[in-house]
Amino acid sequence: MRYVTKTRPVNTMDELFDSFFYGTPSRSQNAVVYSSFPVDVEEQENSYVLTAELAGFKDDEVEITLNEGLLTVTASRLKEAEKTDEQKEDVKYLLRERVNRQFKRSFSLPKDADREAIKASLKDGLLYLTIGKKPEAKPVTIKIN
Repeated sequence: MRYVTKTRPVNTMDELFDSFFYGTPSRSQNAVVYSSFPVDVEEQENSYVLTAELAGFKDDEVEITLNEGLLTVTASRLKEAEKTDEQKEDVKYLLRERVNRQFKRSFSLPKDADREAIKASLKDGLLYLTIGKKPEAKPVTIKIN
């Protein structure tokens, strides 16, 4: 079986550069890779909709917090921590690209966002956050008599 590898020697600076700009996994067996995830933010008439790609994550691996107008989405998959020492010793990887991952991203909510009207759902690897708008934030047309 053939495996694709980098053709140039790898040093610590190369790994550091790659991890910041390309999101490539670290070569360390126990390393947690910190990355971002792609999102779309859409403004609708009565709400904002944030759609985030979180492929492979389950509901209990995603945490959404709101603190002082800052919405933070954290997704953690730390499978190595769940294994016992015996299970870790039994595994002999020939190629390992799926590593422990932790994604985190924060968003500032607009002034017209309703903190009490936030709904979240996770389906087919996509996180949907619907953030309602405050009713008073809608423009009002005033007729001249």
